[in-house]
Amino acid sequence: MYKEEKIQALFGNDALVYLMNKHQGGSSNEKGNTYENFFAVYQLACLARDALEEGKSIQVLSQILAFVDDLIISNQADNYLRHYQLKNSPTVTWGTGLKSLADDFKKQYDLNTYLDRQSDLNLVVSCQKVQQRLSTHLPAGIKPYSQVLYFPFAPNLPQILQQKQDFQEAIRYLSAFENPAPDKIECVASVLLGAWVAHNRSSVSVIALLEKAQECSPCYIRCFNQDLQLDSEVVKILGKIDGFTYNLAKGFLHWKFSDGLEEGTYPHSIETTHFMRFQTLIKKQQPTAFEELEDFLV
Repeated sequence: MYKEEKIQALFGNDALVYLMNKHQGGSSNEKGNTYENFFAVYQLACLARDALEEGKSIQVLSQILAFVDDLIISNQADNYLRHYQLKNSPTVTWGTGLKSLADDFKKQYDLNTYLDRQSDLNLVVSCQKVQQRLSTHLPAGIKPYSQVLYFPFAPNLPQILQQKQDFQEAIRYLSAFENPAPDKIECVASVLLGAWVAHNRSSVSVIALLEKAQECSPCYIRCFNQDLQLDSEVVKILGKIDGFTYNLAKGFLHWKFSDGLEEGTYPHSIETTHFMRFQTLIKKQQPTAFEELEDFLV
């Protein structure tokens, strides 16, 4: 994304050497950094709705050759870049002069401006007191395009989810279930984390990562196709079964019988061959009572 010759032309050879050393060190530690990985999954989950419903082409870049490089979100439609540098340390400072955080932020903004890309730059820290201190002492030169964000650190995803309501809501949206229990929310988040850690490219689309996660756990993650509908003959058959109600949400068939005395979700999405066979069986067997239908729902 950022070519070495452009960086050298703008900032000189010393800056290029510094950046290449920084990139080499960051790439070596990238997948072992729990804090960065959890933040990446949080961002991916929050971007999912725009990617799926609005069709936005959003790329996620990590540890590429850049001054602010831990995570970069690139929205192709609006030519906008969001950069994140993560620091899980209570002693982090903006610093002054070459190789400082403040200088990295300034150079990154200048580089994006040179490439005609709008951008905002974010320093992410794991302590609210550190966030307040760094926000208060945000250098005037980078203040117009920089901010300090708080993202909690925890040893596992469930603890992060407990602290971040918007993270829970984003994962709930991705879940195959209408009202997923906490263990199902944790499962979806873990699958998304696995897809992120497994990808070995510096740039990947949000859609590609979501599809990878769905491939790994198709029974837990929603269908991405919004337009698929039940076979019209199946609709007629199910509509005649006393006490049986259903809806098709997120690509999964959610059902209830006898005012919720029994309820469940068919474990395969409508776009799978499993669901195709399910509909074929319904049309073939023509069940007229829940007892006849029940075996097909598992």
